[in-house]
This record gives sequence, C-alpha cells and structure tokens, in this order.
Amino acid sequence: MRCLSTGRLVSIRTVALLALTAAVATACGPATSTESTAADRSHTPSPTPSAAPLASPGSAARADGAPYCGASQYVAEITVEKWSNGDFRVSLRPTSDGRHASDRDAATNVMWQAIRRCLTPSAGFTGLDGAVGASLQDQLRCHESLALVPALGGGKGYATGDTFDIESWRPTAGPTHWFSTKCGNTLGTDPSGAPVKTYRPDGVKPQYTAGGEHE
Repeated sequence: MRCLSTGRLVSIRTVALLALTAAVATACGPATSTESTAADRSHTPSPTPSAAPLASPGSAARADGAPYCGASQYVAEITVEKWSNGDFRVSLRPTSDGRHASDRDAATNVMWQAIRRCLTPSAGFTGLDGAVGASLQDQLRCHESLALVPALGGGKGYATGDTFDIESWRPTAGPTHWFSTKCGNTLGTDPSGAPVKTYRPDGVKPQYTAGGEHE
C-alpha cells in the first residue's frame, strides 16, 4: 500500500470541500431572507386610484327649484313688478350679446328659460305653461326680434327701452301684429295704480332700474 504525501492529501481534501460547497449552493440557491422579502412586499407602492370624474358645474345647480334672476350670457338681470290684483310685469335686461344675437329665436329660448328659472313655483309663479306663459313668450320674442330698432321719435337708445318688459295681462298678439301693437303693449287693460312691489324673486336686491318702452 502506497501512502500519500501530506501535501497530496491536503490538496485532495481541499478539492473535495470546494466540490461539496458548490453542490450545496447549486441545490439551495442564493440565501434569501424571509424578513427581507416580507419587508419588500410591505413597501410595494399601492396602485394609484384613478381620479373620479368631475361633476358638471350645472348638473346639480338649483336642484331644489330655488329661483335665480341674476346674470347669464344673454341676461343681465330679471326683476318683477307686482300689482295687488295679481298682475305682474317681468323686466328682463338683455346683455349686449343678447341684444345683438345672430340667432334671435335661439336667444329668445335661452332668455325664456332664464325667466322660468326666476319665476319658479317656489317663488309663487304657477300657470306659466298656459295662456299667460304663451303671451309672455310672444312678447319676449317680439322684443328680441326688434331689439336693435332705434328709439321712436328720435329718442336715445332702443325702441324696446333698456329692458324687455312683458306683462301677464296682455293677450297674445302674434308676429303679424308685433309692430302695430308695439309687442302687444297696446293690448289688454293695464292694472290701476302703482305696483305694490318691485323685486327679484330670488331675494337679491335689484341691481338696475327697469326702463322699458312703457316708461
């Protein structure tokens, strides 16, 4: 039996140890800390929630039916004069856009909707879908159609005055009689005496003085 030298024996042991280490590393893979993995998971950023769509500014406006008589594109202000017998006059002050609108019918429709938002049932105005409402719309359409007609008799401003004044006691004149009746202003019987109050149905103090063709 031949004996291995001490140096030869050390080399064999070293090679065997390296081979065993490599085998263990291959079988087990790199050491991974369970705590580190859990910590990494705990710090994983959460997905960013998508922003909710913004509500349309007008989608919930005045859902309670509260009146609004203030400014909009074609309207500067709406005021009401009321008599003791229940008759009333609506004075709509048009903006420059309203008076110079290229589409008169569309502008009138927008103005009428503004009047309906002002003269709400909660403010004591009912029945505007009947004969009174039809007459008011007819008067309003006449005023908008003739909005740029100069003041009669050489006066300043416009024939309609600064405001479009429409009255609840007027019968419907119709387009063929608009000019001859001054938008129905010569029709019907005016209430006696002065109005008992001039106000905005939304409770805001009037910003302007009505100045229609009746003045």
